[in-house]
Amino acid sequence: PEILDPALLRPGRFDRMVTVDRPDKKGREAILKIHSRGVKLAADADLRELAARTPGFAGADLANVINEAALLAARRGKNEITKDELAEAVERAVAGLQRKSRVLNDKERRIVAYHEAGHAIVGELLPHANPVIKISIIPRGVAALGYTMNMSTEDRYLMTRDELVDNACALLAG
Repeated sequence: PEILDPALLRPGRFDRMVTVDRPDKKGREAILKIHSRGVKLAADADLRELAARTPGFAGADLANVINEAALLAARRGKNEITKDELAEAVERAVAGLQRKSRVLNDKERRIVAYHEAGHAIVGELLPHANPVIKISIIPRGVAALGYTMNMSTEDRYLMTRDELVDNACALLAG
């Protein structure tokens, strides 16, 4: 609604306005089941786990993850999507494509490694920070030379002051 022309939102233009919020974990799992109907999933591909790893994703984001995982599986010569393709598809959605052509020298790689380790160590030591899922020094996207992926283990709508401070500390620790 915030991007629509105000003239469209004047009284009488529409009988109802339906606001669709981003899905919760249960909703994401249901959406993933719909979008994965036409693809073959390996036994280790757990949609419940994938739904838990994708808080904040909208339906289109989830469809993109399934499509990206299917493309990855096909490129790898697989007949089914495994947990690895799903994990890589989420990383692509969050951090962008790997930039293996962006070659860092040894000094730069060491700096990136220390930087990411700073995020990870502080994130793990602070009791209220989101848990670290993965650390990488492979460049991704437009500007990231590495990344530390940390995600909440559940859908959250509020954060306490301690959680905000700990997450800020983990972000600044690089």
